[in-house]
Amino acid sequence: MQAREGKGRRWKARWIWSSHGGRERNVYYCFRREFTLDDPPDKAELRITADTRYRLTINGSLVGDGPPFSQPYLTYYDERDVGPLLAAGANVLAVVVHHLGTAPDIRGGFLMELDVDGETVAVSDRSWRVRKADAWAENTFGVMVNVAAPFQEVMDSRLEPEGWMEPGFDASGWEQATELATTRGIVSKLERITDPPAVLPWSRLVPRDIPFMETSVLKPRAITCEEECLAVDHRVPVINLAMGLSTVGAEIEHSALENPGAVLEGGRGRMTASSSTVHMDHRFDGVYDPCVVYDFGRVITAYMEIEIDGPAGGMVDIGYVERLIDGRFNNSLECQFADRFVLPGGRRRFRSFNWRGFRYVKVRFRECYSEAVVTALHAVVTTYPYREQGSFSCDAEELARIWRMSRYTIRLCSHEFLMDTPWREQGQWLGDVAAVTLGGIYACFGDTAAAAKFLRQSAANQLFTGFITNRTNSLSYDWRNCIVDYSLFWIQALWEHYMYSGDEELVHRLYPTALKILFAFLDYIDEHGLIDTMPYWIFIDWAGMERRGECAALNALFYGTLESVRSMAELKEDAYVLRLVDGLAAGIRESFSARLFDAGKGCFADANVDGALSERVSEHANMLAVQHGLCGAEAAHRIVDRLFVEQTMAYTRAEPYFTWQTLKALDRIGRFDLALEIVGDRWGMMLARGATSCSEEWGINGSWRAGERYGTFQRTESHAWSACPAEFLTKRLIGLEIVEPGCRRVRLSPRLPAGLERYEVSYPTPLGPIRVARRGARVDVELPAGMESE
Repeated sequence: MQAREGKGRRWKARWIWSSHGGRERNVYYCFRREFTLDDPPDKAELRITADTRYRLTINGSLVGDGPPFSQPYLTYYDERDVGPLLAAGANVLAVVVHHLGTAPDIRGGFLMELDVDGETVAVSDRSWRVRKADAWAENTFGVMVNVAAPFQEVMDSRLEPEGWMEPGFDASGWEQATELATTRGIVSKLERITDPPAVLPWSRLVPRDIPFMETSVLKPRAITCEEECLAVDHRVPVINLAMGLSTVGAEIEHSALENPGAVLEGGRGRMTASSSTVHMDHRFDGVYDPCVVYDFGRVITAYMEIEIDGPAGGMVDIGYVERLIDGRFNNSLECQFADRFVLPGGRRRFRSFNWRGFRYVKVRFRECYSEAVVTALHAVVTTYPYREQGSFSCDAEELARIWRMSRYTIRLCSHEFLMDTPWREQGQWLGDVAAVTLGGIYACFGDTAAAAKFLRQSAANQLFTGFITNRTNSLSYDWRNCIVDYSLFWIQALWEHYMYSGDEELVHRLYPTALKILFAFLDYIDEHGLIDTMPYWIFIDWAGMERRGECAALNALFYGTLESVRSMAELKEDAYVLRLVDGLAAGIRESFSARLFDAGKGCFADANVDGALSERVSEHANMLAVQHGLCGAEAAHRIVDRLFVEQTMAYTRAEPYFTWQTLKALDRIGRFDLALEIVGDRWGMMLARGATSCSEEWGINGSWRAGERYGTFQRTESHAWSACPAEFLTKRLIGLEIVEPGCRRVRLSPRLPAGLERYEVSYPTPLGPIRVARRGARVDVELPAGMESE
């Protein structure tokens, strides 16, 4: 790790691009380099990166996509073994680079070098040929809430040079690539640099620290709709494909759609489609397009691929949604993700350049005035290659289903970055991942690489305020709209990762980041020792809470985070921070109840604003206080009874994201049975509506997040922050506490809830799985070699 985190290897390649671009938006470029080998290679290593995304082929064969999405000052590159794709004689490297151009100070760039049998035979330099990929439209509609792939893809294959990915293609008419250069600084601004990788904005190149994604082909499971839609186009130049795809059609009468089930799992024969032609008599009014909606059975992350033989200029539009609205396809409401492929005439296979998150697709055939024959239509599922090492089974089938749903959601939200949801944002949201996802990854898959990458990449997005930006798989300058509680969860996640993995080096490297977060809060500590009137975004949860003044939830979370900082300071033997943390914790302990407990209601108020307690009471403030020991055991049980047993007081209930804190609080004071009941009740609502992955909030058709008015907007059905049962029903059920880093020593106190007379848990650790099985009063425990248990 130390060597890979240092200056790294000496590159021979140069960053290159076209002389005509660099600052464009949503643009594609084709790069090509042909070379000759005397003999087939024994070994060939290729290193490649691009801003923003590349697709590499060698001799016409697809190699893969990359690199992992990142900030420019932490640019990942991929190392690939390509020996089997090379041959004696002529070989060609062909690369399409898609540059998003959505950040203000990032330009397009491409870097690659190839070593064959120990010798460098091809590097990106001015010997490459490059041309703008006119086949891809630039001015397409963008869903800018999405970080990684916001734009609709419109690809006209008639404009793509035929055979350009094959050896022997004549690229003499293409532009010679331009080698990019930069300046070393203001003092020596005349000194030009081309020594890679010292070309800004890519100041630091990092080898991929996670495995390549695994792919598999998934065919649609069912057809939900066959219809034809009137072809009515936009007048405006920027076309939003989602509008036409969301049109409600009628029974097929004028167009033709035969055997759309041929592409289903187990389907037979061939599928054909054609648009109506009756308008050609100059009397019939309108053109009708055949459409079909396919269901893949659950939300997936995938590239759509279609093989079709159809008329030149015919179009295939594909739209993506997580769910249907009133039983119909509609992606015009919020996330208008869609792609268009224009046919060249003849047989062609298309694969979308970017993957999407979806369950349903609508396929619309436009201007196919002669028959189009579809021989394949499927999803190429792409996901992080976890091994399913954790397991949970029990005699309560609903809980087992909740665990499987939560495990799948963790996998669904894991790719080359850990994301909140693959459908809407594809954003590596700091609090989502730190508070929930990492623990689920450990419990279900035992993977540490994705977690370590998240922690490092997030630290690289620390702002000058001291806080870390909300989304960390991309560059962000948004310091004013920063969620401060997310940075606290990141500190907790760093220490928990160390205890799980034993990666001490990571703590040493990121300890300064944790301290900068701690110091960022100090300016807001009032005379009572509490954080008061934090000007930045206090999130806590999507719920109607009082966050002004001395916010109880934020102060309790800060108090709990001090314990993680204290543990790091002990590891670092940092006496100053130890004294600081102890003083801060003492101040909160002395004032928390005095300033925030409402004796009349028998629980904590949400906040103390200018000396007055707020009327609002929330599950959030009270459960964080209970979880972190800011009230005595007797008071904690009374609060729990008031909120969850007596149910005589109005309070703000937690949404799925925060409920994980509630479950931990209940378990801490010995109320595991109640916690288990809450899991069954709340996540059972998801199962009852047929969910296969965890939804963002308890409802999917709206939200009470404003606290008073029900907002009727869609919530996602694929949100990892709601998947806490993946960890709760494994780690917490067996009462696992990691005592020494790397799980070398643990404490186990298996819970014996009345509702689970039989269960089996396998919890993966770096030393091997911990296995616990309950059969009535008997509990059997099996530990891996090298692990001690208290």
